[in-house]
Amino acid sequence: MRHTLTPFIALFASVALLLTGGGMLTTLIGVRMSQEAFPLGVIGVVTACYSVGFVFATLVCPGIISRVGHIRSFAAFAALAAMSTLVYPMLINPWLWAGLRLAYGFSLAGLYIVTESWLNDRTPTERRGQVLGGYSVITYVALGGGQFLLLTGRSGGFELFSLAAILLAAAVVPVTLTRITSPDLPVVERVGLKALLDASPLGLVGSALAGMIGGAYVGLAPVFARDAGFSDSGIAWLMGLSILGGFVLQWPIGHLSDRFNRRDVLMGVSFAMAACSLAIVLVTGRSDVAVVALAILWGGLAFTLYPIALSLANDFLTPQQMLGASASLLLVHGIGMIAGPLLGSQLMALVGPAGLFWAVGAVGVVLGSFAWLRQRVGPPIPVGEPSTYRVVPRESVFAGGLDPRYEEMQLEFDFEDANVDITEPEAEP
Repeated sequence: MRHTLTPFIALFASVALLLTGGGMLTTLIGVRMSQEAFPLGVIGVVTACYSVGFVFATLVCPGIISRVGHIRSFAAFAALAAMSTLVYPMLINPWLWAGLRLAYGFSLAGLYIVTESWLNDRTPTERRGQVLGGYSVITYVALGGGQFLLLTGRSGGFELFSLAAILLAAAVVPVTLTRITSPDLPVVERVGLKALLDASPLGLVGSALAGMIGGAYVGLAPVFARDAGFSDSGIAWLMGLSILGGFVLQWPIGHLSDRFNRRDVLMGVSFAMAACSLAIVLVTGRSDVAVVALAILWGGLAFTLYPIALSLANDFLTPQQMLGASASLLLVHGIGMIAGPLLGSQLMALVGPAGLFWAVGAVGVVLGSFAWLRQRVGPPIPVGEPSTYRVVPRESVFAGGLDPRYEEMQLEFDFEDANVDITEPEAEP
């Protein structure tokens, strides 16, 4: 395992720095918007702008990277992310912040594309599962661990924004100092949404609704927590443990989805997440410890919905279609991430902070009900070579290409060859 991951130490170090700073920043912005008394509808729009930038970048950034190269692109996107982060405390204006979130979402998606296409290009087929697993561990641990940086400063000051910008800028250092050739971007042709709908309606709808649930929670849970009376340290524990809980439960739930009917598992997880949401509503304002404990379980359920939906769609696709389908499912997932904060913020404005969990719980009921319907009227899942559940980063762009099920699309990299070209510097244009 260590031998497999060693060539990617610089990339993984950059990703860890990037997501540690970015994870803390997302929560900090939610807390600060609540402190500044932004209207909840406006908070929803600001939060959704991140996903707008992210989706737009998946369409635009591959062309940028192809023209200027991976290392220069990584430096440019990281600089844009760091610069936008420093602007927040300089001018407290919701519409400016919406633009900053859009710019940050655009830059972060660009950074994901650089990192994941690099991993795809340099990983041999037989080791893709190990690299994807290592990459997923780093992303979840960095996102979850970054939440605890909120304990190092005041959310009402500028220091935490500066710390986030420092980490984002520091992410440039490992990548730019590595001596490695710049890879080619994989050519991904999306499988049309109509074709996906015909092949797996539940996989397509599940990807969209999972995006609504995840986008609403990540963007609005800090607002929920502050309005519910949590301290800054309580908010850090809530966000950090729920994200890490989502990581820990990936394997047992994924194992269930491989062993039993995947539609039934998706239905059960959706209804369980909805029940957990209701439980959080009932204990909000009574016990912060109970809310955090339930949020750990909630994260473990909610953050597995997208990988299950992706695996379910793959059950009905050929290996040649899977990577293109994952790109289309990511687009639908991103659209859901835009809609989620808009819906959640409106319900929070109507019924109070617990409206967030009324919203995600209702979406979970819709998804579970649709899974029940498809189990009754849909065609049986093919039994020949069922797709295997894979843990993927929460906002992966190209990481699906690391899945060993997919058609080989990248250059093989011989880790045993002492003369490999990782010592060659990136060619200048």
